[in-house]
Amino acid sequence: MKKSIKYLLVSFVAALGCVFTSCNDEDTDMSRIVLASADVLEYETLPGGPQIITITSDADWVSEAPEWITVSPASGNAGQTEVEIMVNDNLRENLPDNPRRGNVLFKGRNLESIATVIIRQEGDKFRDPVDYTIEAMEAAADETVVRLPNMIVTAVTGNGFIATDGTDYVYVKEPAITVTAGMKVSVVGEKFTDEMRMAYVLGERMTDEGTATIPSVAPVDITETLDQTNGNKYQYVSVTGNYDGNSVTVGGMTCKVYLIDPADALNLSSFRSHRIAVTGYFAGQATPVVNIIPCSIEDFGVNETVYFEEDFEWLEPWSALKPAADIVGSDQKNTEQPQISAADCKVDGRTPADELSARGYEFLRSWAPGKDSDKSHECIYIQRNYLKFGKTGYQGGIIFPKMESLGEGVSGLKLAFDWYTQRQGSGVMDPTELVVIVSTGDDVQVFSVPKLGLPDGSVAKWVRAEIDFGDLSLTQDTRITIRNADEQLKSAKALRWHLDNVRLSKPAE
Repeated sequence: MKKSIKYLLVSFVAALGCVFTSCNDEDTDMSRIVLASADVLEYETLPGGPQIITITSDADWVSEAPEWITVSPASGNAGQTEVEIMVNDNLRENLPDNPRRGNVLFKGRNLESIATVIIRQEGDKFRDPVDYTIEAMEAAADETVVRLPNMIVTAVTGNGFIATDGTDYVYVKEPAITVTAGMKVSVVGEKFTDEMRMAYVLGERMTDEGTATIPSVAPVDITETLDQTNGNKYQYVSVTGNYDGNSVTVGGMTCKVYLIDPADALNLSSFRSHRIAVTGYFAGQATPVVNIIPCSIEDFGVNETVYFEEDFEWLEPWSALKPAADIVGSDQKNTEQPQISAADCKVDGRTPADELSARGYEFLRSWAPGKDSDKSHECIYIQRNYLKFGKTGYQGGIIFPKMESLGEGVSGLKLAFDWYTQRQGSGVMDPTELVVIVSTGDDVQVFSVPKLGLPDGSVAKWVRAEIDFGDLSLTQDTRITIRNADEQLKSAKALRWHLDNVRLSKPAE
């Protein structure tokens, strides 16, 4: 196991010199300053040996430790002393006991002269699990080890399952055994809370308790009340709307339904551009997002005609070279992000910029006064697999290819795309504002993109934007541009953004 010791740089003379000149205020030989070279020591269940730290003091010191920790020497005098700290095997009845933690105190004459070293030792955190109801589990602190006995599996998801105790539902992720609906299982694992404030359990240890009848419960239809749907408990619900391959849109509702952790058997991609009714489990809300874990889907057929669609998955050969990271999908901060024109990012002699150009795309770049427009300052990048625009003081935009499918003109169109700005190291979200520009000859129309709406510190996530072009007629000569708003083009700020899953379509009559 990797042992981590944080060493302190201590100048003994500088730190203690003043103390040596004024020691007559108390009649004691105990130290007024005690310092330890480590804050934390970590040990395996069966430790391989002692770890050594250095104690620095201006006079005598003594140590104090739990009985399972041995400190040698247990006391010392002024100066620097190397101290060995050893722990006993963490076993009970010849099996690993619960993980344990204790403090070793190196003490001088008063409370101000105590150095504390935290000792942590591995063990079996699941050795003595306590039974919980689902409701009690939800109220427990994160990382609490819980045992949920005799849960009935109601639905299997892509990475886990939903189960009930007859009253509430629990979402179990990464189960230790394969389950099917109707199984009765006991689950031992740690409780956590996701970004939607929904509790879940990692199914790290499980036992098969047989089978049981799944309780018959009618789903609550939230189609008409989607924007008012909230709570922090899993609920059995249904909703009807238009599925664009990313989310379900319900009439004029602000919120959209995102289908999370679907079972492979649902084959969600086959319902793209269809009107569907989804039955599943409400899994959290943070406007404009409502998460549902889908269990079944009723298909009402195609709800739109698609004139243009781009998911950028064809970028994979280029994004695999570095490889490019996934800032949005995996909430990463420091990532590999090749520039689209990078000379060292070529497939068959072509950069991503070459391939994008061959497919009819064009790009815009702008910069703050005093910035250099040289190619070395490229501000458009590939991720896996989507595009990123901008860096501090530089902004980027994209012009989509001409769309032959529009012919001599089509009206009633909607443009939809996924986008995300970027979270800075401080947690502040870039205040990016986008516009969509539609140009057909000399006719230019500008549409504002709704602001992202994610508070500072938010977990990275895609947000679906939809622009209704209404009666505007688009033709095969129309060009569509997405870029920063005018007032941001020359900004020296970080106004970055990411783009994926673009669709131009017309809803069915």
